[in-house]
Amino acid sequence: MSKSFYSDSDKNKYIKDSIEKNLKKYADVNYAYAVMNKRNTDDIIVISDIPDYFDNVYLKNRYQSIDPIIINALNRVSPVIWDETLVVNAQWTIRKITDSLRPDYNIVSGHTFVLHDQNNNLAVLSLYVNKYLMPEIDENIKKHRNDLQGVLIDTHEMLLHLYQDEHTQIQRRDDTLSARENEILYWSSTGKTYPEIARMLDITVSTVKFHMGKVVKKLGVNNAKHAISLAIELNIISHPSGK
Repeated sequence: MSKSFYSDSDKNKYIKDSIEKNLKKYADVNYAYAVMNKRNTDDIIVISDIPDYFDNVYLKNRYQSIDPIIINALNRVSPVIWDETLVVNAQWTIRKITDSLRPDYNIVSGHTFVLHDQNNNLAVLSLYVNKYLMPEIDENIKKHRNDLQGVLIDTHEMLLHLYQDEHTQIQRRDDTLSARENEILYWSSTGKTYPEIARMLDITVSTVKFHMGKVVKKLGVNNAKHAISLAIELNIISHPSGK
């Protein structure tokens, strides 16, 4: 997690208090408000009433790169209603995220409201509701889904207002892929091997690996396979010819 990405503790405490005040009108449940830069997933903050989990487990292990809730949210604007059947593939399951929460919080289902802002961030507000043990609360959240979407919008506008100066600094950073990085990522996404890409571009295999390593670092993932998957989800790969 970037230490400079929306990281002011006083501002975040103010936002946390506002979220909890607004949520009390609808449901007394555990929650998490997260903001992630869609081009660099290492840039992420989570404001929650279960901070130990998100600071010491979720962010430490970069779960945002494999979290099925986040992956689904990247490709939609409507809320994600989820339970333990939500998966991206056989390895990226919601159980990987929720198992460590189960003993203390019994989190097996929930509602995640989604917002994509003008600064290329994904913002989500997740409400953790056990639909089997709390069916009335689950139905109440469904009933007030538009109001809760409004809570996310108001919360995120507050964050952007509080962090106006930081956003200016974020805009100046260059986290976009270079032409060569995009080129190598594109051909890798089509199934080309590193030696094949090296021959096509008339460079060495070591150079291909070097640039892919930079892509992995920029996207905040663990390896090239994850980089390809995330880049496809984010729709940031373009044909080298510009087509």
